Amino acid sequence: MVGLKNQIRTFGSNIRGNISIVLGLSLVSLIGVTGLAVDYSRVTQTKAEIFAAADAAALAGARTTGTVAERNAAAKAIFDSNIKNLKEIGTVTYSPENITQDGANYGYRVAATVDVKTSFGGIFGVENISSSVLAEAIGVISSRTEIALVLDTTYSMTGWKINTLRKASVDLVDNLSKLNKKADQLKFSIIPFSEYVNVGMGNRKKPWINVPDDYQDPSTKVCWNEAPVTGKSNCRMVTQPAQPGTPPGTCYNDGVPYSCGGSSPQASYQYETCDYTYGPSVEKCTMQEGAWHRWYGCVGSRANPLDTRDDSYGTRIPGLLDQSCGTQLMELSSDFSALKNTLNGLTPNGETFIPAGVLWGWASLTAQVPFDAGTNTSSDPVRKYMVLMTDGLNTRSPSYPRHDGTNGAQSNQLTKQICANIAADKTNNIMMFTVAFDVTDSATKQILKDCATNTKGQFFDARNSEQFLTAFSKIGSIIAELRLSK
Repeated sequence: MVGLKNQIRTFGSNIRGNISIVLGLSLVSLIGVTGLAVDYSRVTQTKAEIFAAADAAALAGARTTGTVAERNAAAKAIFDSNIKNLKEIGTVTYSPENITQDGANYGYRVAATVDVKTSFGGIFGVENISSSVLAEAIGVISSRTEIALVLDTTYSMTGWKINTLRKASVDLVDNLSKLNKKADQLKFSIIPFSEYVNVGMGNRKKPWINVPDDYQDPSTKVCWNEAPVTGKSNCRMVTQPAQPGTPPGTCYNDGVPYSCGGSSPQASYQYETCDYTYGPSVEKCTMQEGAWHRWYGCVGSRANPLDTRDDSYGTRIPGLLDQSCGTQLMELSSDFSALKNTLNGLTPNGETFIPAGVLWGWASLTAQVPFDAGTNTSSDPVRKYMVLMTDGLNTRSPSYPRHDGTNGAQSNQLTKQICANIAADKTNNIMMFTVAFDVTDSATKQILKDCATNTKGQFFDARNSEQFLTAFSKIGSIIAELRLSK
């Protein structure tokens, strides 16, 4: 009887042991599976974070102007700032690539991998779980886009400034045109300005302009008396004493001082003189042709407030005879070769009257007279931009119709009003980018800044050639419709 009890007790003990083993093994499996699910959840979250970091880095690289190294640095800085927390979870690898098309920056690609250290996966021999992502941002002009380049070509732009302007503007046209995929979808107008704008002599008979006919002054009869020399005597050599030079004075062109006047010193010299005998005086006459008065494409201003508005062209724009002005403007066009030829031919001359440039830049973007190349926004979606640059303050003001006054404050107010009217033009919805090029006048810079911000654009203060080129490149990056393609 005692032996039987011992056997039963031993059997019961063995059952409890077996159950403990089975239960222990089951718990290990349950914990392992649950832990692995936790690990994969962390990996999924980590992959989403590294994907977002790669997207942000690709966009940053694509938006950055300059060299490949500068684009790489911008992209890496953004990527690193977005993965700070991931470094504690696993190992991150990063591989950037600058994308070019036709020799120009086109986009940016970022490949990244994260190896996440598992907390429970080791139970099943899974120490790390890897996730790889690829992000790509490219620029492309996929919608109708119209851009007015309003460019200061005054005398103060002579030299390195005009060379910088030519390069920056040609690069802008070149880079954006390479992103354009449809004919006539991307257009530029070019509005060079000084104290006047040259609208082109082909517009002479248009109904929105009033240009007097060229005319010639009447010929005039000019007469004078002339007495012939009949003899001479007492000829002798006379010494002309040396003459000292006179120092030059200071003149100004577009606010830029330069030396003018003065004379060089003259050495002494000898010459022969005689006592002359004259015969009877005889009248001689000739017909002197009258001077011509011609139009060279230059236009002035209508009376205020029409000089700040793009409407009411029943009151026509005055064409100015006997007035020279700079390079002829170019209406909206998708002939990129012709556009670049015009930009490369920009020549500085004259004084500064910013209102003329801004007003004609606005007019070039609308679908009404004086130009009608702009897209009618009520029937066709279009993005419209104006890029306005100047290197100095207004040195001319209107005397109506001419711009030969010197009231800079008046011209500043006109510039502000035109910009305000552009901002209020919700039909065309023009965004302005403004660039101050080596400008020291704070009032001018504030006007340019307000013109940009009031139209939801951007202002750039470029103090040298490098910053100016960068400003135009950034403008191009903003206009290019960057999008994530992967």
